[in-house]
Amino acid sequence: MWLPRFASSRNFLDPALTSDGKPYGPQRYNELVTECYYISKYTNTPYTEVMDITPTERYIILKHITDELKRRNEQMEEARRKSNKQQ
Repeated sequence: MWLPRFASSRNFLDPALTSDGKPYGPQRYNELVTECYYISKYTNTPYTEVMDITPTERYIILKHITDELKRRNEQMEEARRKSNKQQ
């Protein structure tokens, strides 16, 4: 089955409104654009190619990116602590 960009076979389960009563569609679209931007930025892949990945792939890639960023931050904090101890 062919789906247009940002389409999901599960999107019929999305709510019509957010918990604060605003339309869900514009908020979700903003989230999708943000996710694609981060994937494009951290994988050095053209944005237009990132828009064609499946929701599952997008989730997995974002998980790996966040895990890597957390690991880097932990390493930087550890290096700062060691540097402060030596001073």
